[in-house]
Amino acid sequence: MFKGMKVVDCHIHYSMNITPDEMINLMDYCDTDIANMVIVPDKKKLSAICDGLMLKDKYPERIYVFASLDAFSYFSKKKTLGKAMVKHTLRMRKAGCDGIKMIEGKPEIRKLFNLPPFDDAVWEEYFAFMENTAFPILWHVNDPEEFWDRKEIPDWAMKRGWYYNDTFVNNQDQYKEIENVLLKYPNLKIIFAHFFFLSKDLDRLANILDKHPNVFVDLTPGIEMYINFTANRKKTLEFFEKYQDRIMYGTDIGTQSILEGGKLNIESEKNRADLVKRFLSAKEEFTVTETTSYLMHDEDFVLKPLDLKNEILKKILGENYLNFMGHKPYKVDTRIALDEIRRSRIKLAFMRVVDRKTQFDFNSFKILKKYFKNQGVKNGEN
Repeated sequence: MFKGMKVVDCHIHYSMNITPDEMINLMDYCDTDIANMVIVPDKKKLSAICDGLMLKDKYPERIYVFASLDAFSYFSKKKTLGKAMVKHTLRMRKAGCDGIKMIEGKPEIRKLFNLPPFDDAVWEEYFAFMENTAFPILWHVNDPEEFWDRKEIPDWAMKRGWYYNDTFVNNQDQYKEIENVLLKYPNLKIIFAHFFFLSKDLDRLANILDKHPNVFVDLTPGIEMYINFTANRKKTLEFFEKYQDRIMYGTDIGTQSILEGGKLNIESEKNRADLVKRFLSAKEEFTVTETTSYLMHDEDFVLKPLDLKNEILKKILGENYLNFMGHKPYKVDTRIALDEIRRSRIKLAFMRVVDRKTQFDFNSFKILKKYFKNQGVKNGEN
């Protein structure tokens, strides 16, 4: 079905819970040619950025890396957050990262770090830098709207603590913040993850895309997205045809292993990837069972696929991301990677002093340090 199409997954999670070879094998199993590894703050070591850089260094033609922001700054540099993030982002670019992944718009993360509103002045220096340098952001903003409704939230989400009462940011308030950011920095290059959680309000999303030509969305489940698409298939198809250049294929594979610290369930991950592709391309409706994949739903449901034309599929499955980036993956600088490992160890040592309960992971830094030192020797850097 996808013969002759380059498949690029713009949204895969990665840390060393998954070895580089395991990740490449998973990509191959999911028929993925190129992937963007999105790094999020790690509870046990603060940063998994160098994990992603090691994977990228081993497979330089197949891997992009979007670094997480510096979670340590949320505790140490609250009043100069924008300036701190500019320094961090510039260092990540020099290290070989291709963009920034912002998980900070997920309500539980925003609450955890007690973040200021995104349209607050403290963020200005960061967003101005990202706009001026055209360094891209893949941004998770909000969650499915039913997560704010105790009667509507699915059981699997409730069990994960994703019911958002009034101690969390309201999703409409956060949308307003983001709209203010886009108005102030109209040339930001952004991919909003999970269709910006606006699959039920395509008119609103269309208005945002029309106003902001550098804004894109990805198709990473949230399975509610596909349920909403099915409920309004005609309008969804029209939306995909009109905005075929602004939509990217993504899967979120790797998430379960990272969040739960277990091994890869490759069948579950492949089911997730196949579901996205099948929804885009199939002609006949199909049933998704509640056992299909991680964080899917509480019961079986039927999807009515879009049966998109091949020229549209080709864009969504790969071309749009590659055009958005406009370059091959940046080369990893092993010296900066080594320095980042050192900095991360220092930060983690501080966190261990203030947090005696968490079992922090220092061992992975030893593995990373050894790898990048060896690479430096091979490259004549040491």
